[in-house]
Amino acid sequence: MSLRWRIAAALGVVAALVCAFGAIAAYVSTSQRLQKSVDESLYARAGDYSRYERFPRALEAPVGADSIRSDADDPGHGLVSPRDCPQPGAFAPATAAQFVSIDGATKKCIEGSPLLPVDAADRAIARGTARSRLNTVTVKGERFRVLTTARVGGGAFQAARSLDEVDDVLRSLRVRLGLIGGIGVATAVLAGWLIAGRMVKPIDRLRVTVEDIARTQDLTTPVPTDGAAEIGSLGRSFTTMVDALATSRREQQQLVGDASHELRTPLTSLRTNAELLARADELPPGEYREVVESVQLEVQELTDLVSELVELAGGSSANDEIPQSVELADLAHGVAARARRRSGREITVTADGDTTVLVRPQMMERAIGNLVHNAVKYSPDGSPVEVVVIGTRLAVRDRGPGFAAEDLPRVFDRFYRSVATRTQSGSGLGLAIVRQAVERHGGTVWAANRPDGDGADVGFELPVVPRS
Repeated sequence: MSLRWRIAAALGVVAALVCAFGAIAAYVSTSQRLQKSVDESLYARAGDYSRYERFPRALEAPVGADSIRSDADDPGHGLVSPRDCPQPGAFAPATAAQFVSIDGATKKCIEGSPLLPVDAADRAIARGTARSRLNTVTVKGERFRVLTTARVGGGAFQAARSLDEVDDVLRSLRVRLGLIGGIGVATAVLAGWLIAGRMVKPIDRLRVTVEDIARTQDLTTPVPTDGAAEIGSLGRSFTTMVDALATSRREQQQLVGDASHELRTPLTSLRTNAELLARADELPPGEYREVVESVQLEVQELTDLVSELVELAGGSSANDEIPQSVELADLAHGVAARARRRSGREITVTADGDTTVLVRPQMMERAIGNLVHNAVKYSPDGSPVEVVVIGTRLAVRDRGPGFAAEDLPRVFDRFYRSVATRTQSGSGLGLAIVRQAVERHGGTVWAANRPDGDGADVGFELPVVPRS
């Protein structure tokens, strides 16, 4: 099921629940009010006939063994009532009435009316041991609301009113509520379908665009960002993702191009030397040794270049490290100690403040090592290298030639080497690896010349670890 139909169906279900709740509440309320109206009509006349004992003998006229005729001045003149019953009009609006004697015998008070069932509770009222009661009975498939009240002098009267009128009203109400509910649900589904169409239209455009990008691999395709707040935000998120993918692809292509360019020189030299070694019997011993040393040097530089390419491309196992809370000063001391052993140079480390950082230790040691290696490489023999750690800020300072003004903006670019250093060994990836490692930890890098103009000042700053 599409999102559009899901939304329409959801609105339909909600509308159905609301309609059902409203219909049930309206039906129950109406049913109770109608039944209450019937009960009140029965109670309204109960006081009149419950006080009836018998007509006075002077007004009696024998018209039958069990009947009497009312007085000529009475509104019910001419109506015949069974003995022990008041005039038939006294029970109005009841449609059935009967007298229940003390011994439980019954006598109809309205001719042609059905005989109402009598139970123990009704007989108790007739004997005077219980008060009046109101209940619902069914006689020959017809429901009646029956009020049983005690008669003064003994016995009880039962007045009943048919509930057919109430049932007809409730039956009609059920049909109307059903029709209204059905129309309401259908309207909700239609409205939901129309509203959902407007809602999902931007999503459909976004889906088509994303599928087109996946099919064509064209990361320059514009992603629609219109629509509601959430949909527009989703479009902007896709735009950010596509831009990141485009940047990554562009950097990969640049890395491959730069790497192929950098690899061309050592491979050409290796091929030339290999051709010379193929004629080793023609070379003087001194020249042969120089060729072999050249091959070894080129192989070493090629190995270093490949290792740095792998590191820069993110293939190093250091990327799998779990960040740890360490002292940046401790990492600097460890790197400086190893560099002193390898180079024999004076490398000092000074630290101040809280140097706690959350980093991948091996990756950060590699970054610090690259900075120290560059400082040793480009500073004069015998000159010291200073590593200064202040809080989460680390700077490596040397006494070398420093940077030319035009080189400063690009010293952290991959494969970039200034004109003055292109004749020296190296791949131009050391500082690029430093920047990548620092930026992966949310830090920033910088490169500048020392204020006194004697040497370079290169370093980075990492985020402060929250105390919590």
